[in-house]
Amino acid sequence: MVSSETNGRPVTETVPRALCLLIVASCLTLGRPVSAKDRLICCGGAEVFILEIDPDQTKAPELVWSWKAEDSPEIPEAGKRSFATTDECKPIGGSLLITSSSGGVALIRRSDKRCQFYTEAKNAHSACLLPGDRVAVASSFGGDELLVYKLARPSGSPAKPVARILLRGAHGAIWDEESKRLWALGSDELLLVDLGDEPTGSTLSVDQRIELPTPGGHDLSQSRETFVFFVTTNEHVYRFDARDARFTPHPILADRPKGKSVSEHPQTSEIVYHQGTPENWWSDRIRFLGDREDIQIPGRRLYKVRWDR
Repeated sequence: MVSSETNGRPVTETVPRALCLLIVASCLTLGRPVSAKDRLICCGGAEVFILEIDPDQTKAPELVWSWKAEDSPEIPEAGKRSFATTDECKPIGGSLLITSSSGGVALIRRSDKRCQFYTEAKNAHSACLLPGDRVAVASSFGGDELLVYKLARPSGSPAKPVARILLRGAHGAIWDEESKRLWALGSDELLLVDLGDEPTGSTLSVDQRIELPTPGGHDLSQSRETFVFFVTTNEHVYRFDARDARFTPHPILADRPKGKSVSEHPQTSEIVYHQGTPENWWSDRIRFLGDREDIQIPGRRLYKVRWDR
């Protein structure tokens, strides 16, 4: 069923029609190179999916890839329930790093949807890969810690953490290649974490604790300027300069509340972002800065939207 909204480009949620459109679109685009700027990775419900968007905005977005926990037999049957509400979908080359507030964490290979890593962390809200074949996971309220795991193939049960550090309301994790440190966002502070020299990564230490300018740290993402990060809180959006540990209000998004994600394209600088509605943590609308129109997806509960890379 197509929405009657005019401020956006709706995507049908009627299954047979959507499937037909996808098959036709695949045939029409066969042989046409797809650039990263044409694709958005979306999550919120049990399904993580990728949309191909038309740079000229003459065609509706097309669903080109999707994943549910049921698609990966490496995830144990009992563990599939831990991906009921996904809240992170980071592109990692040919894979996606997915977390869920229901507790699941998985690294999924795009080509065959094979699960390359699986664990469970209470209220998992974000994750990132680390040097030494490790992965960091932000375990939010109820967990309130940053966890580090060895990146190993699933063995039938959730992987066990090799290190942990307390962080109230942990919501974000990014490895910073320049500083060789891990940035971790909590509800009230941003931490710069040293992993230490041990190959097992069993010890973590905090180099810096930086208080957030407003409460409710939510999304942490890196801009094209690798020393600048986007940080969202309950009511505001900031640019954080790691060189002098300084927050400045984003020139456009600063006062937009319930910012769930901000993502800047690494080549074009175009920003895609997502806001919850006044009543909910989710919405059915993908928003952009600039001239591109919003995209509305009736029936979807969106939480984070990332540019594919």
